[in-house]
Amino acid sequence: MTDEIAIAAATTDPAAARRADLAALASEAWDVVVVGGGVTGAGILLDAVSRGLRAALVEQSDIAAGTSSRSSRLIHGGLRYLEQFHVGLVREALSERARLLDLAPHLVSLRPFVFPLYGPPFATRAFYGAGIGFYDALGSARKGGVSRHLGVRATLELAPPLRREGLRGSIVYHDGAEDDARYVLAVARTAAGLGGLPVTRVRADGLVLEGGRATGIVAHDLVGGDDLRVRARHVIDATGVWAARPESPFGGARMIPSLGSHILVPRERIPVKHGMTLRIPGKVAFLVPWPEFWVIGTTDAPYDGKPDHPSASRAEVDRLVEIVNAALAVDLTVDDIVGTYAGLRPLVGDAEGGGTVKVSREHRVSIDRTGLVRIGGGKYTTYRLMARDAVDAALGSDAARRPSATADLPLVGAASRAVLSGLADRIAQDAGLTADQATRLTRRHGTEAMAVVELGRRRDLLRPLVPGRPFLEAEVVWAAHREMALSLDDVLARRFRLAMELRDRGASIAPRVADLLGAELGWDAARRAREIAAYLDNARREYAVPGVEASVAAEPAAAPAAADPGAPTFSEA
Repeated sequence: MTDEIAIAAATTDPAAARRADLAALASEAWDVVVVGGGVTGAGILLDAVSRGLRAALVEQSDIAAGTSSRSSRLIHGGLRYLEQFHVGLVREALSERARLLDLAPHLVSLRPFVFPLYGPPFATRAFYGAGIGFYDALGSARKGGVSRHLGVRATLELAPPLRREGLRGSIVYHDGAEDDARYVLAVARTAAGLGGLPVTRVRADGLVLEGGRATGIVAHDLVGGDDLRVRARHVIDATGVWAARPESPFGGARMIPSLGSHILVPRERIPVKHGMTLRIPGKVAFLVPWPEFWVIGTTDAPYDGKPDHPSASRAEVDRLVEIVNAALAVDLTVDDIVGTYAGLRPLVGDAEGGGTVKVSREHRVSIDRTGLVRIGGGKYTTYRLMARDAVDAALGSDAARRPSATADLPLVGAASRAVLSGLADRIAQDAGLTADQATRLTRRHGTEAMAVVELGRRRDLLRPLVPGRPFLEAEVVWAAHREMALSLDDVLARRFRLAMELRDRGASIAPRVADLLGAELGWDAARRAREIAAYLDNARREYAVPGVEASVAAEPAAAPAAADPGAPTFSEA
């Protein structure tokens, strides 16, 4: 899309556009309707339209509102899965990792991770070196991700706080880092650009059955209050952990939710140069580089609560702090944590002894007696394969005549890193933004970044949304028109990720965001006040630091220190 077309598209009425989408959803006959707007559901929508099918998607909340915005923000092969002998899964994931680096270079980048070695000198290096060497051989070495062995001195230069007793050096390997929420959004928007129809705030309430076969869904518009009847030849359930609930509109599926919790800590609080894999007896955690912060996770525990709005418990937070302090001499405390988040993995299989670490990360596709296709399990990294298999199952014998075309289909905003770098330079010069602002804007929006800037110029919205942070007010308006944002939570939790990065959960900027978003969506003053209250209540429940949040909830948002020059620039929004 050219800048001029993109800017024109961002000045349409989003409420009117949504009404048109709802009318099309209810009036047209679809080849495929997908329920669930996570990465798998969005991937299925894109896969279907890549085959020339008429496809629509309904999501009861926002795109990526559930599991797909609560990952460890890694596109990875699953190094630890080698210990469980899931060689095929690792090979498959590494192949997809290489592919996604090409399909969305603005959102995914390859990052080095330090794996410290402790134990008997020769046996330890031989054992882990063989495993990581096998990881390389399976595909990790693609795109320059070759591992290397370091001695003790070189290891401590990269990670000075490492506990030195028993340290035998390290191995530096590579995995992909990403902005999970923005990646899903890019998948859904790419599908929309090819004729797919993703509609949010629409709840699926059940199947339409004719002669015992599914011929569509009955649904409810959560914004306007209307009931809808959506006709489709094939219905695919991609609701993840929601499918396992007894109240699921399609009946409870066999699935084992696993809760993974994460904490965010300022980069300067843990002075290491690369991401890290931290292992202590019986426990493992990852330090994932994120602009200005470390994302530290993840725990892995069975979960039997409601899937809506999961949050990290104090026990889970304490466990992560314990792992960090056992591996690094940093004396981390909960007071250092700026935010937390938790997500649910839709695993398939039976949990043994109450644990989920060994439950399969492979995906499973099934078709019930009505013809409803269900997809469960899997890994974020392999979403494209999951989507392909789900659509293949729906099409049956017709799949061979309509093969998936997503393997070489770039996502919206994609361009080579050289082109993106040049675009960032041009934006910095033309718009008067700092180099960091321009680079990070390009990493969030890719080739659409200039259109965002032009929108900001026309609306006088090139000011920072948060002092000291590289987010522009124009991006809020862009989110309303081009990114399906319908609430403050959509903007602050997923388009910008600020709900978990600001100690006040965004209380100091929520009124400004409500003014900007509300002006585009037609909110009056009373509606804006309700939206602010609802957002803050939810943000404090989901992203709080347990035991600390009450004392800081009313504090104004403070800008963190300037980004480490070595921090990743793949995305932050």
